[in-house]
Amino acid sequence: MRLDLHVHCNVTDPAAAAELVRTCEKLSTRAALSGGSRYGARDYASNDYVLGLSKQYPDWILPMARFDLWETAPDPAAVHKLAEQGFRGLKCIYPFYPYDHDSYMPVYAAASQCRLPILFHTGNYRPSEADARWQRPVLTNMSPLTLDRIARSFPDLKIVMAHLGTTFWRLEAAELIKLHPNLYSDLAGCGSWMALAPETLVKLLSPTIPLLDSSYRGFRKLVLGSDAYVNIPGIMTDAQAWYDAFCRKIGLPEDVAKGIMGDTAAAWFEA
Repeated sequence: MRLDLHVHCNVTDPAAAAELVRTCEKLSTRAALSGGSRYGARDYASNDYVLGLSKQYPDWILPMARFDLWETAPDPAAVHKLAEQGFRGLKCIYPFYPYDHDSYMPVYAAASQCRLPILFHTGNYRPSEADARWQRPVLTNMSPLTLDRIARSFPDLKIVMAHLGTTFWRLEAAELIKLHPNLYSDLAGCGSWMALAPETLVKLLSPTIPLLDSSYRGFRKLVLGSDAYVNIPGIMTDAQAWYDAFCRKIGLPEDVAKGIMGDTAAAWFEA
């Protein structure tokens, strides 16, 4: 069984959800699904809807709660409540302050206590009318470097950096996942998995002195993420074809490739 850690619940259409599940069955892949509000100017399906889908399709949908990091300090008790409701992880995106702001740290402490991995959007984000309304430093707030403090402060918290920082911060993102044992990255989005040549990944994820390390440690910090949508499930298929191709072209050992495609992340949710 594979695990796609980055799938968006953007609609509440039962037929679309059923088609997503058929795609999951075809790929033998479980989808970590997240919805929620305030994706810039967009709102997706509610956390409650995502949780409901996971109960309807427990073998294929793993519910991730969108956790809003906004101007008012969030209540860490809300994290415990989400865990009690059955959510298996958190998704954070478009924060009011940088991810490592003091007011957000208790949230991460609670997530660590509840053993809830967190998927953070990093890098490029399309402009919208919400930007003029809020006037926030959107890209700076979601820089991969804002995850450094979080990874250091909560070593038991599993953190996934979505998109490997995109083209804005590829090098910084790669260095961070090699530095921190609890920090991982996906290559989600057509702008990531289609834009990254295998040879570029080798340069980014190889150790400083390659001849002294043949363990593929950098590649062991990658996890599968497609950036698919409930109503566009074909992205899951296309993304996996690319991930499989880069694993073959680079010549990754079977255990490393299986880790990327689901084994690594699956262990977090089984613990």
